[in-house]
Amino acid sequence: AEHLADREACWDLCHEVYVRLLITLASGTQLQYPQRWLMRVAKNLLIDTYRHQQAASEANLPGDSHELAMLASDATTFKTLLERADMLDVIVETFRALPEKYQRLLFWREIERLPLQEIAVRTGTTEPVLSTELWRARKLLQKEYLRRRFKELLPADEEIFEHLDALVRVNLTASPEKQLQHIETHERDYFEQIAPTWDDYVASAYEVELQERLTRLLPWRQEMTVLDVGTGTGYLAGMMAPLVGEVIGVDCAPAMLTRAGEKMVQAGYQHVSFREGMAERLPLATGSIDVAMCHMLLHHVVSPRTVLAELRRVVRPGGYVVIIDAHTHTHHWTPQAFGDLHYGTDLKKLQKHLKALRMNMLQVEDAGVSHSGNFIGRAADFRNFLILGRRV
Repeated sequence: AEHLADREACWDLCHEVYVRLLITLASGTQLQYPQRWLMRVAKNLLIDTYRHQQAASEANLPGDSHELAMLASDATTFKTLLERADMLDVIVETFRALPEKYQRLLFWREIERLPLQEIAVRTGTTEPVLSTELWRARKLLQKEYLRRRFKELLPADEEIFEHLDALVRVNLTASPEKQLQHIETHERDYFEQIAPTWDDYVASAYEVELQERLTRLLPWRQEMTVLDVGTGTGYLAGMMAPLVGEVIGVDCAPAMLTRAGEKMVQAGYQHVSFREGMAERLPLATGSIDVAMCHMLLHHVVSPRTVLAELRRVVRPGGYVVIIDAHTHTHHWTPQAFGDLHYGTDLKKLQKHLKALRMNMLQVEDAGVSHSGNFIGRAADFRNFLILGRRV
C-alpha cells in the first residue's frame, strides 16, 4: 500500500487481493505457500494499476469517462463481493463449469494477474494465440455467469444469453431485474426517438408484396378482431384494416402510437385502435382475439418465447397466430442501428417454442427481403420468413 499515494486506492487494492483469495479457496485450489501467493498477486495488481493510470494519462481521458471506468478497478464490486456470499458462490459455480483449460488460463491471468509472457511460457504457446484463448474464456465465463445470475427471471436456454454480454455490461452488483428493466427502457427510448422518421424507413426497407401475401393468407371476415403486436406506426394495422371489422395495435412507444393514430384518422379507419403496452404483458383479455400478428417484433424483445405465449393466450381456441420476422444473420451492428436485441430470429427454435405451446403449424414460407441501406447508409439485406399457426 505504501507504493500508492491514494489511500482509497490502497484499500481497494487490498480488497481485490482478498476477494481473489476467497474465490481461489472457494474453487478448491490448494495454495502451497499462501503468503508468497498473496504477495505475488498484490504485486501483479499493483503493476496493472500503474499501467492503467499510465494508459489513462496518455489517452488524456476525462475523469468521468466510460473508458477510464473500464480501465479502473471496480472497488464497489469487490466490496460488495466481500459482503455477498451468494454472489461469490455464483462466480465459483460458473468458474467450475468451464473447461479445465479455460479455468487454468483465467486463474493465471484474472486471479493471479500473471503477465501474458509468463502464461505463454507455461503453456508453450504464442502471445497472439494466448490472447485469443483468453478472449474466448472470458466470453464463456460472462455468458455462463449471466445464465446463472438471471435464472430466476429467464430460462437458461433463452436465445438472448448467446449475446447478452454484448447488450449489457457485466455488472456483479446490479440486480438482474434492474438490468432487464434497463434493456426494456433503452428499447422504448430508441423507438420514441426514431418515431418521426420510422415511416421513411418502412417505405424503403420492407417488401412491397407483403399486403398481397397477407390478403391471401386467411379467409378474412368483417366479424374478425385482429391484434397487431409491436405495431409501431401502424404499418401492419393499416394493411389489415380493410379486411376485418376491428384492429387493435399494441406498442411500448407512445410516440409511435401517436403517429399510428394520426395515420388511421387520415385513412378514415375508425375501427382501428391502439394501446400502449409490452409484448411480454399484453393489455388484452385471454381468448379475446381471432388473429394475433407481429411483424419484425421478436428480435426486439428480451424473451421471444414469452411473447409467443402471450400471443397464444389472447387468441381464442381455433384462432390464428401470424409471425413475420428476419432470419438469423451476422450483422452485429444492428443493435446500435435498429435497437435490435437479437441478430434476427432462429426459425427452428421458434417452431420448437410454438410446438411446446400446442400450436399447429399450418404454413411456413419465405417472406421476401428487407433492406437497410437507404435508411442508415449501411447496405444489408435481411431474409424474412412467415409462420401461420393455429391454437388448438
